[in-house]
Amino acid sequence: MWLLNSGAPSQASLPVSTLAAQAVLPTASATPTPTATEPVTETAVTNPTPEPVQPASYTVQAGNTLFSIAQSYSLTVEELAAANGIANVNSLTVGQVLQIPGAGRIVEADTAVAPPADQPSQPPVNPPPPQIEAAPDNLGGIPLSSIIVMPENVVQNARRIFAQGQAIGRNPNAYSKIGDSVIQNPYFMARFDQPGGYNMGRYAYLQPAIDYFAGSHGRQGAAVRKGFHSWTVTDPMWADKSICQPAESPVACEYRLNNPAIVLIRLGSNDRGVPAGFEKNVRQIIEFSIANGVIPVIGTKADRFEGSNQNNDILRRLAAEYELPVWDFDVAAQIIPGRGLDVDNVHLTTFYAHDYSSPVALQRGHGVHNLTALMMLDALLNEVILPETSRNN
Repeated sequence: MWLLNSGAPSQASLPVSTLAAQAVLPTASATPTPTATEPVTETAVTNPTPEPVQPASYTVQAGNTLFSIAQSYSLTVEELAAANGIANVNSLTVGQVLQIPGAGRIVEADTAVAPPADQPSQPPVNPPPPQIEAAPDNLGGIPLSSIIVMPENVVQNARRIFAQGQAIGRNPNAYSKIGDSVIQNPYFMARFDQPGGYNMGRYAYLQPAIDYFAGSHGRQGAAVRKGFHSWTVTDPMWADKSICQPAESPVACEYRLNNPAIVLIRLGSNDRGVPAGFEKNVRQIIEFSIANGVIPVIGTKADRFEGSNQNNDILRRLAAEYELPVWDFDVAAQIIPGRGLDVDNVHLTTFYAHDYSSPVALQRGHGVHNLTALMMLDALLNEVILPETSRNN
């Protein structure tokens, strides 16, 4: 894998150790006293023909992605890429000028048309509410309990970590990500923050989790980068200096900036041939997360890049030792042709449509990857966050 230095936009935030919020109230302003005015005779005004407006442009800044730019202009990645002849949506260079299709477009106001005077009034007809299917107990024949692994002892421990995080001001609606290019934007979770960017189909029961964690899905964050290893995410040398503080690791930087209650950990593909180091580094991430009131979710991988399944075995063993949730994508990958792996046998086959009413969704790596990640967030929301929140209210 290649190492590219891609950052994220700076965000104002509080240190990991002190996570308090300040309320900012709007400044009151005096209401002007109305004054009498002379009646004005209205005259008809002919609207001039609008002049054509040239599309706006945007110059790529450090840390930008095509997805983040498209979101800023209410476009899809496909629309922005097509307007600029971009074949590889992950390939942007600082200083590149992008044309923004439709920006600044003038829209003429429609002429109001009065309804017929004698039109009979019709009672409003409310459509029946959509029927949402119950959560399935399996995915492609595999029990969900083998993919979203949260036995009772794990649920209780996750509640303890969550309560600790709430005591120091963690945001219960935020989650972060730690990993390599497999969980980079725009393929991992990002479209769940884009209105109209997905169709959950029979998995519409997951919509409350999408809504609850809105704003986190499209955030790549300081601890995700192409080529990241378990040791680079804990090493300050690899932190983005434009947003991270001196001597701050990518993980510590991300927790300070995003203040999450949950972190999805997806590492291991780049940690080839160093099992002892991999275990040591993941253990460090786990202990740092728990100490900071962030629930670590251990994600497994579909590939066998290290030549065996050794790294997944290490991840499962650490999760059992620390009583942590396991998002076992390695198990889910069994239902996908070719385990959902692309031609390099590491990255996942794409499913940018995010249309879960289509059978193709369960035949593509990222289709199942994103779906099972949502299932894990849904389980944490319903079994950890909401019960713990209601208990304390």
